Amino acid sequence: MIERCLNLIKYLLDTNIIIYNKKGLTPAVEFLAEIEENPEVEIIYSTIVEAELFSYPNLTAEDERQFEDALKTGEIIDVNSKIARKAGELRKISRNIYNKKLKLPDALVAATAMEHAATLITRNENDFNHLLNHGLSLYNPFK
Repeated sequence: MIERCLNLIKYLLDTNIIIYNKKGLTPAVEFLAEIEENPEVEIIYSTIVEAELFSYPNLTAEDERQFEDALKTGEIIDVNSKIARKAGELRKISRNIYNKKLKLPDALVAATAMEHAATLITRNENDFNHLLNHGLSLYNPFK
């Protein structure tokens, strides 16, 4: 049992993947179906993703139910001091080395993935590519 835990693949799903799955976009639907059936995969979410999902204007009760169901497929990770400081470091790196402005929510999501040794699953890879050299693992199911 301990061996199996050590071999888990961890994925942090970005907000856009959940939205694209809800809209029925094939790459997101197929990727999520594949990982949800795989016992070797652990899905995690950042509380930032949760906040972004529930901040969409004009959400219906059905939309909210679908988002709640999606979030139940994994563990929701709270932003703590360690993640907050890592996000600050990532924003500093982005500005100072790459002259890029990394948005705070994106930095918090990336930091959560890094602190939990998870691959960030997103379609917005251009927002994060520069962090690959700094320990972020990234995958775009649309490629």
